[in-house]
Amino acid sequence: MAGSPRILQAFYRLYFGLTIPFLVWVSTRWPLSLMYWVARNLVMVPFNIMRPKYLRAIKQNYARILGLPADHGEVRRVAWQMGYEHAYHWIDFFRWSQLSPEALRENIESVEGEEHFAAARRSGRGTLLLTAHMGNPEVGAVALGRHVEPVHVLYWRDRFATAEEFRTRMRLRGNVHGIPVDASLFSVVPALRVLEGGGILAAHGDRDFNDRGWPVDFFGATAKFPPGPFLLAARARALVVPTFFLLTPERRFHAIYEEPMEVDGSDGIEARARAAMRAWIACLERRIRQYPAQWYCFYPFWGEPQGGQTGKPGSKAAGEQLPDASPAERSQSTRGGAAGDEISLS
Repeated sequence: MAGSPRILQAFYRLYFGLTIPFLVWVSTRWPLSLMYWVARNLVMVPFNIMRPKYLRAIKQNYARILGLPADHGEVRRVAWQMGYEHAYHWIDFFRWSQLSPEALRENIESVEGEEHFAAARRSGRGTLLLTAHMGNPEVGAVALGRHVEPVHVLYWRDRFATAEEFRTRMRLRGNVHGIPVDASLFSVVPALRVLEGGGILAAHGDRDFNDRGWPVDFFGATAKFPPGPFLLAARARALVVPTFFLLTPERRFHAIYEEPMEVDGSDGIEARARAAMRAWIACLERRIRQYPAQWYCFYPFWGEPQGGQTGKPGSKAAGEQLPDASPAERSQSTRGGAAGDEISLS
């Protein structure tokens, strides 16, 4: 929504200022089926009709991910389903962060790779839980904070004060502590201290919010990813554990901990960070192929399509390093977040 007219921004502030407190209140009082119906039919359907550019961007992304034309029926189906899943994400977050720890635990159907998380914590080193805008990592952090130990989360501040206020409030109920990052390099110091102290830090690894990301091959085309989490882990000699908190068709949670990535060694910090990023990209591709509708992205992730471009992925390996794109080639998309710091974190 970057660059929207002031009147539209004012509308969004009013909209979030009214709907988020209401949503928080009803999330534990209304039946989930009713709330999901409202999310589908009174939120996402009008949104896609009134703001069709976002649906077009979503379909472009899935054309590449699925290797199908953007107008293919399966691409359209997954694009619409992703919008629904994103709307459900907020309902689930507000609901499960307010319900009892026992209720949340009962709704976790399975934990895959729990031994990887346990081994990382036994090491005594800091643990970076690297996730994506996928499934419901907010609920995953709350579950971990309530049942295991405190979790610190890196995030970019929301433009809308009400959304920021309630998100922070719900996190704190689950023993989850936010570390906001901005254009200042000093904003990442608390995160570095968490890792150096052997704590748990969670961060998203799939958004280049400040256009300073490292270009890699992702689903066969160049995309930029934030180096910040990998640089932090390399500086702190922490373990990186790719983590996903996904949903089953029955709306139960399925947690996944991948095998820890080692970023310690004799190579320089940047070399170790780049190696970890390549491993992360391969992991992320695999999980998106498994759960495509649960990866949330409303802007053209690879930039605007060029003439003659198809949805078929290229042949390069996932995570292969590519040259920097020129400024003219960088996507001036609708990504949120402030411009800024050298170690893009969100």
